[in-house]
Amino acid sequence: MPVKNRFNNLTSKQWLPFQKSWFKYIDNYDLYEKNLTFFTQLTDEITPRVYYQGNEHDLLKSLCKEHRRVLTKNAKGELQFAMLDLRNRFQTVEDYLTNKPELLELCFYIFDALQHRKILCIHIDQIVGESYYPIAWDLAKVLGNTFSLKDEKIACLETNNNPNSTTDNNLFYSLYFRKDEKSQGAKSVFNTRLIAEKNSLGGMPKPSISSWHVIRPPRRKPNEVLHPAKYPEQLVDLFIEQFSEPGQNVFDPMSGTGSSQVSALQLGRNAYGTELSEMFAQIAQERCAEAATDSSLQFEIKNQDARQAPENNWPKMDYIITSPPYWDMLNMKGAEGQAKRKAKGLQLNYSDDTNDLGNIEDYKEFVNELMSVYKPMLGMIKPGGYLTIVVKNIKKKGSNYPLAWDLSSALIKEGLQLLPEVFWCQDDINIAPYGYGNTWVSNTFHHYCLNFRKCE
Repeated sequence: MPVKNRFNNLTSKQWLPFQKSWFKYIDNYDLYEKNLTFFTQLTDEITPRVYYQGNEHDLLKSLCKEHRRVLTKNAKGELQFAMLDLRNRFQTVEDYLTNKPELLELCFYIFDALQHRKILCIHIDQIVGESYYPIAWDLAKVLGNTFSLKDEKIACLETNNNPNSTTDNNLFYSLYFRKDEKSQGAKSVFNTRLIAEKNSLGGMPKPSISSWHVIRPPRRKPNEVLHPAKYPEQLVDLFIEQFSEPGQNVFDPMSGTGSSQVSALQLGRNAYGTELSEMFAQIAQERCAEAATDSSLQFEIKNQDARQAPENNWPKMDYIITSPPYWDMLNMKGAEGQAKRKAKGLQLNYSDDTNDLGNIEDYKEFVNELMSVYKPMLGMIKPGGYLTIVVKNIKKKGSNYPLAWDLSSALIKEGLQLLPEVFWCQDDINIAPYGYGNTWVSNTFHHYCLNFRKCE
């Protein structure tokens, strides 16, 4: 008989698939059953008590009966797990804001009823229509003042017309909050402002790019492997084709080995950028020279700090796409792929340069320094032009740092218009059994592709 763990009595084969931070949605039965069995533990002495609110009460009642759990009617008593299914609940931002106090009050009751280190799960979609409002982000940040935000899983829905169709809202979030020693238990959060309170799309043409993409890039060439965190040209292609036209200008202030520029040149755009590392800048320049088969196209990559980019005499840019360091995660012991790269004698981080943003240890300082790159750079973009930032939310030492959400909020304050998010989902990486048998820490295999428009 397989050895069971102490967390939920599941075997490793049942545990590991739930470790991935994105999943393809099948149906509510599958969604509910996996959450129910993962976050509750049945013993001879204890029958788990579960609270639920949503439109599928009969389904969850049947699942609880099948798995010998008790579904309670009220958020009281000793709860092992609570789940709120808020999908399709809010049609407008006004609807969300009106009902937000009542929703938060319910979550506070759940907090009091949950056992220590137990989970509240909320399934929720964004509001996408003539306006776009990231209510999932807002709710996560607000409730993060009461619970500990443990994770956000991305549910990817397939449709008959397009398996990855975008602004039809064919994805939703599963947010996970835990009552634990880091929880603040505060209830003074009713007036927390929405990340994007006013973000009307104003009748502009909606992007047609798909809302989630599984990218399986080819094996990297020897000079590309030298970079510890290269993103694939196949990903960049999607956005350059969506947000620019042939002959226009594309820029990346953190060029790395030139993925953005190579993609731009191959798609008939002019390609420009800066790169702090002399070695990577040289590799990028060489790759661009090889990719520039059209002699009418221009390209240039300067070896300098991204913060100096606006000081150069660049042409006005139609589109900027970039991926910043994911904070200082490459300097963390046990970072993904570190052991393999070390064994091959490859560089583990971007550089040891004190100007390298990837070497900043304090999170707030890192975000501020990143904005010191982006804010002046916005003047380089033509009115009506676009900006894409590929980034992750960060898990570090048991805490969640919403880097993608914080950057979005800061850029909205600079007057940019936030467009519906797009996800790069990875399924070609081995799942690590973090916390197996004791606690749940998912493998973050989704990247936010944040898209912004500079208003005319």
